[in-house]
Amino acid sequence: MGFGWQFHLSLLLAICTKGVIIIAVEFMDLPRTVEVEESMTTGVVASFTVNCTAPSSTGFNVSLESINPTVTFFNSPNALGNGTFQVTLRPGTALNAREVNQYTLVFKAECPGESSVTSQVYIHVKAEDILECDNTFLNTVARPLLVPENVPPEAVIYTVELKRRGSGNLTFAFENDSVPFTINSVGEVRVPATGFTRAQAGKLFQTYIVVRGNDGRSCRSFLVVQVQPVYHNTVNFTESSKAVSVLENQGPFQTVTRVHAYGGEGHVLYQIVSPGTDYFTIDSVTGEIKNTYNLDLDRNPGLAHTLLEVRAYNMLHPTDSATIIINITVQRWNLQGLVCHPAIYVTEIPETSPIGMSLTPVSCVHKDGDNISLQYQMENSQIPPYSFSMENNMLRVNTTLDCDSAAMASFKFQYQATILVTDSGSPQQTTKIPVLVTVSRVNEYMPECSPRFSSSIPENAAFGSFVANFSGTDRDYPFNNIEYSILQRGDAFYISRRTGNLYVLGPLDYEEQTTYHLTISLKDLDNDANSLLPKINFCNITINVLNVNDEAPVCTPAFQQHTIYSTLASNTNILTLQCHDNEEGSQLAYTIVGGNTNERFYMQGSTLFHKIFSYNRDGIFDPLIYELLVEVTDSRSTPRFSTTATVIVYVIPWTTTVPTTTMTTVTKMVSKMPIILHRTEEYWAPDPWFVVVLTFTGILLLLALSLLFWQFCWRKAPREISQPLLQSRGKKSERNYVVTEEPSKDKGKDYNEVLSLQHHFDGCAQDPVTGQYYLYDSSSGARRWV
Repeated sequence: MGFGWQFHLSLLLAICTKGVIIIAVEFMDLPRTVEVEESMTTGVVASFTVNCTAPSSTGFNVSLESINPTVTFFNSPNALGNGTFQVTLRPGTALNAREVNQYTLVFKAECPGESSVTSQVYIHVKAEDILECDNTFLNTVARPLLVPENVPPEAVIYTVELKRRGSGNLTFAFENDSVPFTINSVGEVRVPATGFTRAQAGKLFQTYIVVRGNDGRSCRSFLVVQVQPVYHNTVNFTESSKAVSVLENQGPFQTVTRVHAYGGEGHVLYQIVSPGTDYFTIDSVTGEIKNTYNLDLDRNPGLAHTLLEVRAYNMLHPTDSATIIINITVQRWNLQGLVCHPAIYVTEIPETSPIGMSLTPVSCVHKDGDNISLQYQMENSQIPPYSFSMENNMLRVNTTLDCDSAAMASFKFQYQATILVTDSGSPQQTTKIPVLVTVSRVNEYMPECSPRFSSSIPENAAFGSFVANFSGTDRDYPFNNIEYSILQRGDAFYISRRTGNLYVLGPLDYEEQTTYHLTISLKDLDNDANSLLPKINFCNITINVLNVNDEAPVCTPAFQQHTIYSTLASNTNILTLQCHDNEEGSQLAYTIVGGNTNERFYMQGSTLFHKIFSYNRDGIFDPLIYELLVEVTDSRSTPRFSTTATVIVYVIPWTTTVPTTTMTTVTKMVSKMPIILHRTEEYWAPDPWFVVVLTFTGILLLLALSLLFWQFCWRKAPREISQPLLQSRGKKSERNYVVTEEPSKDKGKDYNEVLSLQHHFDGCAQDPVTGQYYLYDSSSGARRWV
């Protein structure tokens, strides 16, 4: 189908029923598809002519209705005259076939008289493998890329933007190799690996970046970078050299001196440049110089004079630095100095050491062997105070050494002191001997039991129930560190080895055992330097088991049978139940709870009695067999347990003859067996299911009779007489007539009145009462019986 279908459609819409006036508009030469190159940035895309057949062909309008996808690349149609229009690209358009390769343009042409037609053109973008740079920096000399001098090394400052990549792999390079930057394989321009130098600050660098493809095509992008200078604080010392003196044999890590440089805004670091010695070190942050080894001139005379060159520099700009010379002179220690053995007094003694006990003596001499008297004394900095004293060169215990205190535990059982040794020379020489005495713990005290201990537990306590805490005491450190155990072998109780909590292990029975006497072993732990010497103590505890009603009474036997005559005297006991309860103090109660027909039996305690029986045919007739259920309860309060005894009593009806004379008749007693009379009474006892079926059948029968009676009483005899349907056919219509019969108002007289009505019966239905069928008119509601 060509573009002519728009024209024909316009003609159809323009046709009017009153008068034939045809107004149509037509696109004459609008192309279906237009191909443009991807590199096209401006120019004519399509040209076409619009023809309007209105009486007045002037004043029609052509517009660009829509663009799919929506872009701003295309201008509205430009009228050239004589109905000719052009569609052009906007200047600066960047077509990219890899993103969108086709655009749909919809044009609308409208003639006077509101007649219009639309048509569309497909703009196909043809892809080109052309490498093209996005020359953002071509004319940017006036506004170069500003990069601060202190930018981090190898930081990315620019990335090459490509308008089109072309095909294949790309390589990036500088046309001018004199620039200090570097560029990688993805077009990222980076700062030099060492950063910018002070000499490069404030300079302007210009270069072309050349991008080449595998096909030999290339493009260039102009880059202008200006390095902005950053202000630097100059690192400097207030003096060029410094002289210090130190004494030898003062030990390692003694502070020699400290240097300080100004500037650098807090980023100054220090280092020793020369000489490469191991005897001195400097803190790179604070500038403090210390000796790493003991400065002994006898072993190393070269340490007498040392010149250190110390450099201070800015850590952000290492080239910003300054140096200073430190002249270190090591002075000899007085040759009359004292040499003590041991130099540090370290020993260990038990805490039971008595006051005044002597420890290892201290020996001090002059290095040159001069015979000068020495004085030994304790300094006042003892921890704890006054723990030791000196007698000549002998260290003695001055107070009780007790490890069983929280204070000594905080000191970790170590006593600290200092021995000051002074000679009698001039000038007077002194030395100090640090003393460190470790006091070892001794297990001195036996674990102690709690006061006489007893506890109670109900016999129904469950497994794991807490009974009591049996905690002993131990005055040795660590305090109360005791291990508990039960000596008796049994399964009634167990004790926690560390806490001393006593728990129920097995079932308890008050009836079997009311009291448990347990022996608890208490063994102290970790109270002595020798862990193989614990102290053990034994404690006795009493556990009383509380009685709880947990057993039902027992009757022996639980089932009994007994035969009596109905004439047995009512105050005569029939039998006595033999029941007992293992619970202490329980009181048994007996109650007949079943089988006592007509209440003929009763209990007094555990004895069964009866009332007068009735075997009169005209009155109450008691049964001959009684199955009595006697409930035996063991308590009047909860918890309460009971048991049931079964007693079967056979009653033999019997009558006695009263003598009517006073004569004594000697009758030989002949043993006769009693005659037992049985009477059978017949009665009807149907099964439950039969009663249910009979009741349901009766209900259904009553419902059926009620329905029949209702239908009989409310049924109304039809009063309308069926008449044949009279039809009168006319020219264009059809009429139906219905003959109805109505009762006369006079008694015994009926008359018929025939009404000629015009109805149209369009439906048939059945009367729900009579079941007779009739026709009906849905519009008027009239009906006719069939």
